[in-house]
Amino acid sequence: MPNIKNILISSLLASMASSPIHADIYDVLRGTPGGGNTTNLTYNDVQGAAAAQDPTLAAAQDQQPAYKPTTLRDEAFKELLNKTFPMLPSQIQELHKQYDETQLAIHSGPGAPPQPISSTITVDLSPGAIPPILRLATGFITSIVFVDSTGQPWPVADYSLGNPSGFNIKWDNKTNTLFVQSLKDHISGNMAVRLGDLDTPIMISLVTGQKDVDYRVDIQVPGTGPNAETPVLDNNLMSQGTSHALLAVLDGVPPSGSIELNVAKDYGRAWLYNGKLLFRTKLTVLSPAWSASVSSPDGTKVYELMNTPLILASQNGKTIKIELTGL
Repeated sequence: MPNIKNILISSLLASMASSPIHADIYDVLRGTPGGGNTTNLTYNDVQGAAAAQDPTLAAAQDQQPAYKPTTLRDEAFKELLNKTFPMLPSQIQELHKQYDETQLAIHSGPGAPPQPISSTITVDLSPGAIPPILRLATGFITSIVFVDSTGQPWPVADYSLGNPSGFNIKWDNKTNTLFVQSLKDHISGNMAVRLGDLDTPIMISLVTGQKDVDYRVDIQVPGTGPNAETPVLDNNLMSQGTSHALLAVLDGVPPSGSIELNVAKDYGRAWLYNGKLLFRTKLTVLSPAWSASVSSPDGTKVYELMNTPLILASQNGKTIKIELTGL
């Protein structure tokens, strides 16, 4: 049975060949000259003839842009654009956004950044004392300032680091300040610092990964350093033993055999020594009358008093009562 599709195509070509205009269209489609006319029809000629017969088509043709065939130059330019700029502007913006979020995730810690802390620590040089702890964090520098009991700078003579691969220390070899930085997370170590004219080294523990980070730590060392000023003795008649005891208490080191008492509201510290009361404070004692006293440039005073449970002192021009317990 003949193919219906082939029959329809043959009929269409025969009808187109029977008409002059259709024959020209047929020739254009085939790419061959039509009839006795030596001029080949173009696409625009066919469109013009159809528009002349149909006014509606002519109006639509006027509104549409003129047909412009694609050239090899156009295709080459499009290919160059695709190779040079393979992504759309919106895709580039999304790429930058994803990159920024990735970098934020890489450089951010698992929790919130540590809180900066500045503090003052009084170091205890007695045997068995717990060494001070320095809290460090990667990317943060911590300064350690060493001062004596009078508040004067105590120069550093030397230091030794227990974990050199995990921590870094900067020092100018002459001042009382060290700059410590952690190089890794979740590590620990310690360091020993030797101060000028001090035989006992100061041991400091180093830890990382804490919620807080020490920005600055002032470490006050008991005793008087090389830069300390000579304390003022208010009574030249006291015995040599008493003066040594007062100076030791002024440095924060109670004499051997003394008993420390409880002082109300942290107005100072008090010890019972050889039947006398040694009271270390920054206040001015009014009563009872003291038999000897010594003071430092930072305003700290040590009074030798009779054994009493109550002391009257002056604070900013006001008289206050200081109760002592543990006698």
